[in-house]
Amino acid sequence: MSAANQMLARCCAELYELPIVEYLLGQSFHPGGTKLTRQLATATLVSPNSRVLDVACGSGTSARLLAANFGAVVAGCDYSTTNIQRAEQASRTAGVNHKTQFVRADAEQLPFAAESFDITFCECSLCLFADMNTALQGIRRVLKPGGRIGISDFFLNAPVPDSLDGLLGKVLCVAAAQSADGYRESLSQAGFEYIRIRTVNWTLADMIRRIRRRLKLLATANVAANTSLPVDFGDPAAVLADLENFIASGGAGYLIATARRA
Repeated sequence: MSAANQMLARCCAELYELPIVEYLLGQSFHPGGTKLTRQLATATLVSPNSRVLDVACGSGTSARLLAANFGAVVAGCDYSTTNIQRAEQASRTAGVNHKTQFVRADAEQLPFAAESFDITFCECSLCLFADMNTALQGIRRVLKPGGRIGISDFFLNAPVPDSLDGLLGKVLCVAAAQSADGYRESLSQAGFEYIRIRTVNWTLADMIRRIRRRLKLLATANVAANTSLPVDFGDPAAVLADLENFIASGGAGYLIATARRA
């Protein structure tokens, strides 16, 4: 990994460690939360016999859900040491630490043996990787032949407005998103087949409502220790309004994609 890409990965990891990010986005960090994770698990056929890798697992919310509700054995990796520590502690508290493992790792250099997983998850993070194609090739390497990948992410139909190209736009994963065709092409080039993409824009309306509600609480009360808005976030209310308009105009949406390793 180049020095520039390492710096980008470190900056992204530090950004998602901020208490304000978890406060605004929730524990799952991604639109749709655990409801969408369940849909993705069903679409990729997660079962008690599955070995699952959650790439960019954050604090391990999805990994715990897959272990507790689907019976899967789950490994999670994230660039943030803080997130890995949080994930390990939360798994012990939830009583699923015997079915989960968390490793601090770069998504472009996965420290797992080839053909060691049945399924990989990558929720609202693929567009943040410095080299998405390298990450997808690495994911394919660790999947067994016929193994499945499940992705959720923003997609674009138009250039991102300048107001969404700042720090908050990056936190929301819209600033660096691809087109739906771009994801399809990247998956195909990385050696995946039977690619299915489905739009789930309902997740975005829910996300925007939740963030607006929490911003109002943040303005009226000390809701959590160390929870404050970075100056670089700009005016979050204005950014949310621009995002809502961008989505309503058809400029962006949210998708889940599934595919099989060829």
